[in-house]
Amino acid sequence: MNVKIEEAGPCKKVLKFEIPKEAIESEFEKKTVEVCDTVEFPGFRKGRAPRKLVEKRFGTQIKDEVKQSVVSDYYQKTLDEHKLNPVGNPKFSEIEVEIGKSLTFDVTLEVWPTFDISQYKGLQLKKKSSAVTDDELQKVLMDMAFRKAQLTVIKNGIVQKGDHIICDCKVEVSGNTIFEDDDIEILVADGVTVLNAKVSDLATNLEGAKSGEERLVDAKLLQNFIKEEYREREAKVKLTVKEIKRLVPPQVNDDLAKTLGFDSLENLKSNIRKRIEIDKKKWAEDDLRNQILDILLDQAKLELPQDFLNYHTEQRVYKHQLDLLNRGVPLEEIQKQAETIKNASAESVLRELKASLVMNHIAEKEKIFVTENEVEQRIADIARAYNTDTMRVRKQLERQGNLSYLRNDMRESKVMNFLLKEARVGE
Repeated sequence: MNVKIEEAGPCKKVLKFEIPKEAIESEFEKKTVEVCDTVEFPGFRKGRAPRKLVEKRFGTQIKDEVKQSVVSDYYQKTLDEHKLNPVGNPKFSEIEVEIGKSLTFDVTLEVWPTFDISQYKGLQLKKKSSAVTDDELQKVLMDMAFRKAQLTVIKNGIVQKGDHIICDCKVEVSGNTIFEDDDIEILVADGVTVLNAKVSDLATNLEGAKSGEERLVDAKLLQNFIKEEYREREAKVKLTVKEIKRLVPPQVNDDLAKTLGFDSLENLKSNIRKRIEIDKKKWAEDDLRNQILDILLDQAKLELPQDFLNYHTEQRVYKHQLDLLNRGVPLEEIQKQAETIKNASAESVLRELKASLVMNHIAEKEKIFVTENEVEQRIADIARAYNTDTMRVRKQLERQGNLSYLRNDMRESKVMNFLLKEARVGE
């Protein structure tokens, strides 16, 4: 057998085979004898049919079996001999077997990258503080207060972004008023619609206005504008401010705490502080894990099989778009975001796949594995969380093909815990 291995890109190889005619003839002889020994023809006893008759009747079938046997055998021998670990399905060139001639064909395949990580114990990490600052506490308190805010009329004030104003409006095209309405309420924000006219910089133009003051802003009439002949034309909207209303939060005191179900402001602060601390501890732990991955991925310098990466990216994009549709996001909006979603998904998938390879590499070196008892315990934990029985969860995981993913996830978690234990963590 003559095999040439050519590089065709990151983790992509082309195997060029030339199998000698003697190997083809030998396999053809073997397959023909097998057929002769088993076939029955009218007028001949089993295994006694003339070879020429057998070849005439079953020649095409025998050639197909020769092709499958020889190609499969030589392909597998090459993988074993050169320690190639394929990803996905290989692509074979067209293969034609002719007795008396050597067989040539190509196989294009992607393989897992080879790499080594020598330094993964004693990694230097910095743990972020989980102490709660006064500013963090105050921000949460103000957010809570704003959720209880009420629209209040602001007398003798000026318009600010986020206000609600009552105003009289006139829509003008080429200096002529084509539509007007009085006492309409408008949110002061950029990009809002006023009387079916899109105003891209409304807040910018209204900020600082007083009650009774007029402001003229540029607008684009929408397709559903009341007068058809003016639709999609450039226009001006004249606004006369009559009243300013603003969301005013209550004071942060014991009364606010009681409306939120706490005895006092101090009790509320204590509860908030504990919640922030729990969140910050989790963020700090997650950050340590990300630091470990950053260090290891920098060491590994991995390149991934492109076709394999593209496939997983497409699957991630499809799932994300399906989630958006299920949440009621319009299809047109999803299509507008398609490129952004794809780029974000590609970056995320690339990191996840690299991290998985690195974790499994270390697991092999450190002999870290997951037992069936541990898998059963995790399934039982999932069942308790969803208030269902263990057997149902197991069957669902098997049906969806996710049992192997669960085992792999558990193994990677074990590796990460091992790395954290071995790391040198400073504040």
